[in-house]
Amino acid sequence: MSTIKILIGSNGGQAGIYLAKNLRNLGKVFLCGADNNRLAPGKFFVDKQHFLPNCQNADFVERLIDLLNTEKIDIYFPTHSTECRIVALNEEKLRYLTNTRFIISPIETYLALDNKINANKNLCSIGIPVPKVIIGYNCNYPIFMKYQLGSGSLGSSIIKNEELHKAYAKTDNNTCFFQFLEGDEYTVDCLFDKNGVLLGHNQRKRIKMVGGAVTITENNCFEIKPYINRIAEKWKFCGCVNFQYIMNKEVPYFIDINLRYPAGGLALTVETGLDIPKLLVKLLLNQEIAQEALKMKDVPCRMYRYFEEIFE
Repeated sequence: MSTIKILIGSNGGQAGIYLAKNLRNLGKVFLCGADNNRLAPGKFFVDKQHFLPNCQNADFVERLIDLLNTEKIDIYFPTHSTECRIVALNEEKLRYLTNTRFIISPIETYLALDNKINANKNLCSIGIPVPKVIIGYNCNYPIFMKYQLGSGSLGSSIIKNEELHKAYAKTDNNTCFFQFLEGDEYTVDCLFDKNGVLLGHNQRKRIKMVGGAVTITENNCFEIKPYINRIAEKWKFCGCVNFQYIMNKEVPYFIDINLRYPAGGLALTVETGLDIPKLLVKLLLNQEIAQEALKMKDVPCRMYRYFEEIFE
């Protein structure tokens, strides 16, 4: 097998660093990273680091195309939520102007589910349990605040009274408010092929988080697949997607759909049998995937994450 050149976008984040560590084990790979922060720690895990402007910058797509062509990148993994959205929006252009392979959910799926208010409304319309959206101030406190568009836990907070509710609502137009549900929170890591077929999934309980990324997580056996299938019948998903829900009174209330790699817990999914990054490489290279590679280990597993220092 000849050397595969892989670009990991936004590789300063936790997802990008994990992808680099995982893909290094493929063997004949040359890993490139790209980030808008020249001090991104992801540079220590790739063979060559590149600077790209913020993905919301007007010339991001043109600079990305130039990088993909100049470095002759075979496979591109966008990782940040905003980066993935921009790639989906420009999918046709990127495929036409480069020879790089990548997998991304259609922009129509982003428009329906990336915004938290839209996702709540659309999921409710197909019978998926979701928290109630809070309109106005006549509600029972506490309630939960989120950014309509955001990544991780940025903008998320429990609002305990009307005074705080009004203050946040008037300060930031990006905020939205939902019924507060008590219960354990779960993430479902999913792998979909290019045609939107669910190949495998792993659900895990979120035990401890830092900045929205899980630091302690463990596998869970609740049968969530019928809910995922119902959502996937309505909207097409491609690649790695993760769904989040809160289990309240034995009902899974869906609170988020992230059309990207999970920031923290993907390692547990890989460890227990579903190696999503390596399977995606196979999909993008049109290689056959054996059913054994999609089979999860029938063993309870808990993952602990920790910080580690690098000195330059």
